[in-house]
Amino acid sequence: MKKKGFFSRIAEGKGFYIALIICVIAVGIGTWAVLRSADNTGMGVTARIPDNKEDVVFKPQTPVPSASASASVKPVITPSPSKNPQNPVSFIWPVNGDISTPYSVDALIYNPTMADWRTHSGVDIKCDIGTDVVSCADGKVAGIENGGMLGTTIIIEHSGGLKSIYANLNTAVNVSVGDNVKSGEVIGKVGETTVSEAGTEPHLHFEMTLEGNRVNPAEYLPKR
Repeated sequence: MKKKGFFSRIAEGKGFYIALIICVIAVGIGTWAVLRSADNTGMGVTARIPDNKEDVVFKPQTPVPSASASASVKPVITPSPSKNPQNPVSFIWPVNGDISTPYSVDALIYNPTMADWRTHSGVDIKCDIGTDVVSCADGKVAGIENGGMLGTTIIIEHSGGLKSIYANLNTAVNVSVGDNVKSGEVIGKVGETTVSEAGTEPHLHFEMTLEGNRVNPAEYLPKR
């Protein structure tokens, strides 16, 4: 009787062998797929180095941001502190005396010298000709004017956007433009150089401005 071959026995119903072969093939395919997938994705793979017989794990590197991605990140800039803080200023009277003509920009005041009605942008402080005039606060001499209707005038700039203006001075003043002055420092003397107020009694015409706008000096000077 002729001996049957391997595949003939399988074909006659040897189901166990068929299942075993299928399992071996499936395991082999699965192992090949896993190794191929790990190699393509950069996952850790153990490689054998023949020289020292040590296992080395190759790990994926941290991705480096592209130049375009880095450029899209804007730095946070902390604002620097203000270079011109609004510091409070303490004032003193530039001369001793009573106010003879008040500050008035909303109502007209009669001017005997000009014989008309007009506003008055400062205060007139009564005092004798030759009386010392002092700076009402620390500051810097911003200007000196020798002409105009108010006569010889000194302008001093203070912190906080404030300026003080001293008019009807003697032409010989004690300061120059750019000088730093202290509160109470003599800057000149009362004169009689004003044209628009020449018909009134001797006085210092005193004005103040805040950020270029006229303000009432009486509101800044100490109360008496």
